[in-house]
Amino acid sequence: MKLKLMKHITLLFSSRKMMNIILSLIILLGLWTCIKPYNPALKASSIEKYVVQGMVSNQEGWQEVNVSITSSVKEPHFIPVDFCEVKIIDDENNIFDLINTGDGTYKVWMTSDELVIGRGYKIKVTIVGGIVLESDYDYIPKGPAIGEVYYEVEQHHIDYPEGWLMGVQFYTNMTGENSDSRYYRWKLTETYEYHSVYPLEFYYNGEIQQVSPPDSSEMICYRTDLVDEIFTLSTESFSSNSINKFPLHYIENTRPKLGILYSLLIEQMALSRAAYFYWDQLRQNNEEQGGLYATQPLAVKGNIRNTSSPDFEVLGFFQASNISKKRIFVEPKPEFELNYSDRCYPEPLRFGFIEISPRDYPAYLLSEDGFPSTTILNDECIFCTMRGGVTQKPEFWPN
Repeated sequence: MKLKLMKHITLLFSSRKMMNIILSLIILLGLWTCIKPYNPALKASSIEKYVVQGMVSNQEGWQEVNVSITSSVKEPHFIPVDFCEVKIIDDENNIFDLINTGDGTYKVWMTSDELVIGRGYKIKVTIVGGIVLESDYDYIPKGPAIGEVYYEVEQHHIDYPEGWLMGVQFYTNMTGENSDSRYYRWKLTETYEYHSVYPLEFYYNGEIQQVSPPDSSEMICYRTDLVDEIFTLSTESFSSNSINKFPLHYIENTRPKLGILYSLLIEQMALSRAAYFYWDQLRQNNEEQGGLYATQPLAVKGNIRNTSSPDFEVLGFFQASNISKKRIFVEPKPEFELNYSDRCYPEPLRFGFIEISPRDYPAYLLSEDGFPSTTILNDECIFCTMRGGVTQKPEFWPN
């Protein structure tokens, strides 16, 4: 009798323990299914903000302003604002009307007589609907000419699996007077030549077709890009207004840029103190978050305000700068070996042309001693334009 009673108590205890475990699991599952992602309810004014970026310089030519709206933080992309009335106004009340060329870009040609060192300039943007954005005056400072621009072959540690890589490091020097600006930014634009591997000679579209003579019109391309980095420096705390061996852009040997011929245009900008601190803060933010175009300048206060609705923040900066330029060319260097992909991947067909689907027509074929083979070439093998370049040679490119 006692034995049966003990067994009954043990079973009852075990059942209650099991029930508690099951009940706890049900509660936890219910809590988990009720958890929702935290999406803060932000006001539209804190998400969508107008961004105005532009400048005038001492260089005669097109002066440019860009107007856009910030996009979602989750899906950043450029949202241009067109059909605005945009004016540049100097401190002598001369007004220059800009033309909308599309994609949120506005331009005006200004002569050297209209771009005076020491003169102040501001921007006024009137958006459809009556919103008015206006900057403070920024003044073109006196600035030195850019000094020597050169490069050295160096080994840098890159955050790739390769670790240490050889490459080309660019430097600049500058010597200014005490009366020149002490605040600088460098804007870099790179252009490089690259080639596809094969001309177009044979292709298959249900039948083998031959191009005779082989078409090599898209074998040589040139690509131009703005370097996705911000370079700033102040000599305010220096004993002299000079810079020696200031590091600029670095290109490792795993890039195709150095394969044929590479050119770097360096624009040295002497800035006002306000413009310098704007760009230096932007530089610090971008180094933390991934590049000039990876993020939007959400945390950087500029010199532009919404005069029609002062509570609505406007981002960006309108600057007046003193620009000096130099261009440098780099040929392939014997000091280090290049190791990059040409993006050409020939693929042999195991069972001949029956493997080629009509949706893949035309399928480009590798030529072997003037005859079509059963090896397929991807587009990048033949058309250099598939890699973002153009076939038109730049005017400054050497013959």
